[in-house]
Amino acid sequence: MKKLLIASTALVATAGMATADITMSGYAEIGMVDYGTAVGMEMHSDMDVTFKLSGASDNGLTFGASIDLDEVSSGIASTGGPHAVHVSGGFGTLTMGDTDGALDKANAEVASLTAIADDHTAHSGYNGGAGLDSGDILRYDTTYNGFGISASLAQSDVAVANDVIAYGITTTLGTVALSAAFQDNNTQDITAVSAKSTVGGLGITANYSEATMGTTATSYEHTGVGLAYTLNGVNLHANYGVYDYDNGTNADGYGIAANYGLGGGATVMVGYGNGTAQGATADVTTFSVGLGLSF
Repeated sequence: MKKLLIASTALVATAGMATADITMSGYAEIGMVDYGTAVGMEMHSDMDVTFKLSGASDNGLTFGASIDLDEVSSGIASTGGPHAVHVSGGFGTLTMGDTDGALDKANAEVASLTAIADDHTAHSGYNGGAGLDSGDILRYDTTYNGFGISASLAQSDVAVANDVIAYGITTTLGTVALSAAFQDNNTQDITAVSAKSTVGGLGITANYSEATMGTTATSYEHTGVGLAYTLNGVNLHANYGVYDYDNGTNADGYGIAANYGLGGGATVMVGYGNGTAQGATADVTTFSVGLGLSF
């Protein structure tokens, strides 16, 4: 997104003060969507405003925060709100707030591009990697000898729920980016691996996860694959995913997206999704077309 600089202040008069930047970006959508219901095609418009703050201390710490105003309702919640704060230094980076857990951060999603209704990631076979994440998340990230290492603690908004601990590791072998991650809340756990590379201009991403969720109807193995390619200036994407549940049922689906940049922050976006939910006898098809506008 293009960023509109709202303020940039250098504070140098007093020891201990820091340089700081505040930026604002905006995003809007206009188009038509079909959510696969009897309503059919309907109008869609949306907008989003994000503030990002960044600074640096005299002793080398860098820090920042972000807030997404379209997610704020009745003030900012003390847990799980639309904001995140981070502090970085020689020790690594600590991030707290509305952020990815270690499994979600490490695991490569098979989707790329965007659509105004996210049809290509909303089908029944898609797994976005969030897993057991909920509420406020504290994540630590660092690098060591070519490996990215993350660990996180998710504090649930529900008092009786267990906290979620996750670990993730990433590295690159030749031209292939690899990851492995694990997440656990004492009663449920998820293990995930992923691989991502580009061959002859074709982007290929694959991931696999196995979850023990307490019952055979909710425990699953999931496999996903995604492809990305650019043809005559049009960015193209397709993905497929399938859940195989321990009770013998499954859910699957595929998504397609196309983006074409018009310049100046305007993008034509088309999205399509088709999927069959667990236990369903009929599939659901969704579609959207419109403009994404970045400011």
